[in-house]
Amino acid sequence: MRWTAPPDKREISLIFLSLAAYFFAYNIDASLQVIGIDRLATQGAVLSRLGIGKGNIAEDGRRPPGWRDALENEIFGDWTWGKNHVAGDGAERTQLKGSGRHGAMWLERPPVGKVDRRPLADGGVDDAALRWGDDIPTTKIVKQAPGYNILDNVFIFNGSVFLVTDEKNSLPDMSSMVASVGNGFGKWKIITTSVAHRLLGDYGGIIRGVSWLTADSHPHNSTLFALWRIYSSLDVGITSTGYTTLPPLRRLIFPHNRFFTDANPDFGDHWIRRRRVDTGFHPFLLKAAFPQLGMQYFEDWDDFHKMQVPYMYERLVVVDRGVSLKAVSEGQPAFAPPFSLPASEHWWKPVRKNLLKFLGEDEVKKASTKKVVTYLHTQNELSGGKLSDEDHDALSNALSHMAKKNGYQYHIVSTQTSDTDWTDRMMAIVKSSVIVSVHGDHLLDSVFMEPSPTSRLFELFPTSKFVPDRGFAVRSIGVKYTAWIGKKSYSSISDLEHPPVSPPSGNEEFDLDINAIVQSVQNTLESDS
Repeated sequence: MRWTAPPDKREISLIFLSLAAYFFAYNIDASLQVIGIDRLATQGAVLSRLGIGKGNIAEDGRRPPGWRDALENEIFGDWTWGKNHVAGDGAERTQLKGSGRHGAMWLERPPVGKVDRRPLADGGVDDAALRWGDDIPTTKIVKQAPGYNILDNVFIFNGSVFLVTDEKNSLPDMSSMVASVGNGFGKWKIITTSVAHRLLGDYGGIIRGVSWLTADSHPHNSTLFALWRIYSSLDVGITSTGYTTLPPLRRLIFPHNRFFTDANPDFGDHWIRRRRVDTGFHPFLLKAAFPQLGMQYFEDWDDFHKMQVPYMYERLVVVDRGVSLKAVSEGQPAFAPPFSLPASEHWWKPVRKNLLKFLGEDEVKKASTKKVVTYLHTQNELSGGKLSDEDHDALSNALSHMAKKNGYQYHIVSTQTSDTDWTDRMMAIVKSSVIVSVHGDHLLDSVFMEPSPTSRLFELFPTSKFVPDRGFAVRSIGVKYTAWIGKKSYSSISDLEHPPVSPPSGNEEFDLDINAIVQSVQNTLESDS
């Protein structure tokens, strides 16, 4: 065949094959990506074996697999990596700060928020005023249940509280939010932006962070518990370790209550011990479980209103038991409404975790290997329910004998701080598998028990008397509950077995079957054996 002869099929095939090889090699990076091969990994694996080339850096910040050595694996590890995620096996995403190999804490990008703003932050020392000009911030409802509300941008000025909006239907009716009045404020008002400009002007002070406020003139011991429940609904991903993305709380406000309830003594009588207002909970509890939460009373609230400018709360979580009482179903406590909102099953864990840190986690963990029975007695209280001395001694001795016989730990603890220090009482409660006690508000501390298959609260009532508050509270965190009403027990939450609500006066006598109570405690502790 002459060289000028037309190419045959073999030659044409060779030409196309050569061109394909040329273009593939010339565009090797794109070609490898098309067929799903990491060019860096391939390059590193091949060229490193040939002793040529350079160790390119992959997207995860490491050298390609072929270039990695023992030192790099020691520094970084052999974790898998996904784009926009921290390398790891996933377990580190909920670990506590200070734990893990490097003591790092991982936070997913979405909850962090925009980096160019400070949501619910304290701001700087020069960030005390807010000039809104013609663009006054409007009030937003974040979460709502009757009597329990989370609101953004709430204004206070000259003795009044204002919610600002031009959209009438954007806020619930005031009767379902705040209806109570008192020393601190009258009826709350919803106003338009035009009215707000006239009343409030174009600037004011800003109170940053998350504030809690109780509109009740007579605070209740469920206040902290219920306020945290509605606040925790903002983070349905609270983990079993107590990790939450919720911003810390800054202040709890009692606008109707003065700090002291007695008359002011002369300045020279500074040694006289004053009587503080009853907030419904022990003052130490706030310091231990919410150490970053400051307390404000009528005097503090009144100071803001006496200023010549309005103040705006960045976020206000407010409770009004008067409103919630009208909304709850029969047989439910007044603090039930926020429990209808979605929340993590571990919603209470961050608060309990704070208390454990105060009490000493290591000591609590040591005790957790043994089942603990605690008899919380009220014998030295001046008022409220209490057993006769004979029944008290008989119940205590029977519980002690049962615990000793079965190898359980037994504590007898007084509700009077003069008899049992608050720290010792709370330590006994958090360790307890079972708590037995006469009815009363003191039993709300039982929410700090650790939920487990055997954890249970036994509340003793006089015949025909019952209130559901403590049972509702402990069940909400996963602790079981039994009400002993006279000689009959109720453990089911079924409406068919629910006893009628009839609050005790505190003077009724108890008719107890002590042997049956102790046997019930023993059965509970043996239930997971």
